[in-house]
Amino acid sequence: MKRLCCLLFILASLGCGLIRGERVSGFTTSKKDKSGFITFKVEAIDYRPDLIRIYGSLDGRPHTSDRIDNLILVTADGRRIIATDIEGIDFKRWFQWEDDGSIPVEIDFPPMDVQQRFTLKSTGPKGDSQSLILKR
Repeated sequence: MKRLCCLLFILASLGCGLIRGERVSGFTTSKKDKSGFITFKVEAIDYRPDLIRIYGSLDGRPHTSDRIDNLILVTADGRRIIATDIEGIDFKRWFQWEDDGSIPVEIDFPPMDVQQRFTLKSTGPKGDSQSLILKR
């Protein structure tokens, strides 16, 4: 019985590791290929079987307000993938930039292959913003 419990624990641990997916870090934002009021910075991406989660920040002008209505990831081959959720702000709601002009966010997208280069685009009442994200 003790061996069976140990075996089940090991299999469950291995299964959790496979479900988690791959976490990739080491991204930079291209300074010349960005436009608009918002800059996207990516720290890491979790590639999971059920979604991808981007960890990073939004940078804007301190002590002003802004709003993001839609957020789209455009892959290097031109596929457009719409964000399903965001934490740190809410879609279609005004938010205030903090003193340093940075807001940490977690953005969810449907699952996809590992990307070495992509563009994050947002739309809102102040216009569109986009940032080219590159793997170092």
